[in-house]
Amino acid sequence: MKTSKSLAAIFVVVASVTLILAGCGNSSKKSSNPSSKTSMQNPTADKSAKEALTSNNNLWYMNGTINYKSKTGIDAYKFNKENNTVTIYSVDKMYKTYNDAKKANDLNKQGTLTYSFKNTSSDNPVLYMKGKLSDIPMDQTVSVKDKVAGKNHEANLKVAGYKVVRDLDNDPAKQVLVTPTD
Repeated sequence: MKTSKSLAAIFVVVASVTLILAGCGNSSKKSSNPSSKTSMQNPTADKSAKEALTSNNNLWYMNGTINYKSKTGIDAYKFNKENNTVTIYSVDKMYKTYNDAKKANDLNKQGTLTYSFKNTSSDNPVLYMKGKLSDIPMDQTVSVKDKVAGKNHEANLKVAGYKVVRDLDNDPAKQVLVTPTD
């Protein structure tokens, strides 16, 4: 009789633990549902470079590397597809959204340029930008190369974008052009 009571108690404990673990498994499956993820997805994942750059309503950050420490700020680009313009800001760090940078009062406008594509490639476009930055006429060319992704440690943001070559005043420099993905 004692043996059957002991076995029954063990059976109840095992059954309880099994039910608890099954419940935890179901809740973890629910959290990996794509509809529960943030709406900000990787813009480079399923779009051409040309489409990703101009259809994203967020800031694109151009810097030497994803975690480059600049003493003068980071160039932040905001493309406007309707009128083929790009507004360039100087910011102190990367922000998750344009509105976050605006709320932090960290959008130091440098100027607005018109842009066009110098080639027909969707995956490796060459952007030509012309206008005035800080009231000084300028033009630059940005050649898109390969995809890049990583984490900006200072802002604690995952970013994705492209390795680019920025040619400003006939001085080409390798850079990255990235936007937050989370």
